[in-house]
This record gives sequence, C-alpha cells and structure tokens, in this order.
Amino acid sequence: MEAYQYSARFYDALLSPFIRAIRVKVLRLIKKHRYSAILDVCCGTGDQLKLLRQHSFDGKGIDISDAMLNIARKGEYPADCMHQDATHIQYEDAKFDLVMTSFALHEKDHATAYKIVQEMLRVTSEGKDILIVDYELSEKTSSFSKMLIYFIEWLAGGEHFRNFRSYIEKGGLPALLTGSGLKEIEQYYFAQNGVVLLLLRKEKK
Repeated sequence: MEAYQYSARFYDALLSPFIRAIRVKVLRLIKKHRYSAILDVCCGTGDQLKLLRQHSFDGKGIDISDAMLNIARKGEYPADCMHQDATHIQYEDAKFDLVMTSFALHEKDHATAYKIVQEMLRVTSEGKDILIVDYELSEKTSSFSKMLIYFIEWLAGGEHFRNFRSYIEKGGLPALLTGSGLKEIEQYYFAQNGVVLLLLRKEKK
C-alpha cells in the first residue's frame, strides 16, 4: 500500500494555506527568469504545476505515487505528470532549464535524497537552474516554527518521521548539496525561518 493512498485527496486542502506563499514565490521566480523547459520532481498533487499552467507556463512533473498523480491530472488546469522514480529520471541529460522539487527530500532516507539531487543535476542544462524548497532549522528558526514542523512530521509518522529527523541531524540541504558544484543565485525564507527556497545554478564547465 503506498504512503499517500488515502491522504492524497486531502493533501492540498490541508497544506495549501501554509505553503501558498511559497507557490506564488516560485511562480514569480519563473516569470522573472523566463524558464521554458521546467520539470517538477516529486510533483505530488501537481499543485505548483497547476498554478504555473494557470499563468501560461507549461511544465512537466514526475512522481512515484499513483494516488498523487490521479489528483494532479484532474481539475481546471491538469498537470502534465508521469509516474517515474526520481532516483532514475527517464529524461535525457541536460533537457531542462529549471528542475525543481518542494518538500520531498526531507522525507527520503539520505542516500535516496542524495540520488534525487544527482538526477536533478543530470537533467539540468549547463548554465541553468535548480530550485529546492525544504526545511532548514537553525538558530534563526522560531521556537514555534520548530515545534509546528516537528508536529506535522510526527503526524506523518513512521518512516517519514524517521527520515525527517535523520535529514535534520545530518545537516539538511547543505549536506545533500555537498560537492554538487551548484552556485546559489537566490535564497528566501518562510515559516519564521523554518523553510528555505534555494535557487541554484549549474555552472558551465
């Protein structure tokens, strides 16, 4: 039984109020940088892609959850999503000029999350960008935000919560990006400094 078989139908309704500002920021960055070939890795319900499509931006998405993909393909602005394993992305090298993922890495074990980052790098063209949104807990993060994030992840339970704790203990995104060679272009914080949006560039060799 897949993890999101029952929760997929409620996922957006529960989370959208908390992450709407992030979705809008991603949209603004895409407008600013005028990306054309866009891939959303671990796209889930396709919420971000639907917002992009509403504003006349086409993007593709991949996810391993059929329950999530069923939601992604519905609605007024259905997302163009395929069932794919993000550790083995079925697109050729350097195909996209923006590859993004949101709130996906923290719930994977470290080896899997690292492999996803490497695959994102592979399918990103040189001189183009990778966008990652995920948790970043530090001394700047408010106590309330830390408590809320831990509570949300605890509710997810099981392997998800264990992976989240491991992600935090191992150093979060900086640990996953070690040796990637990506150059930070822009950085934004949300949720009282509990969530970070990183825009990173794959520099030309």
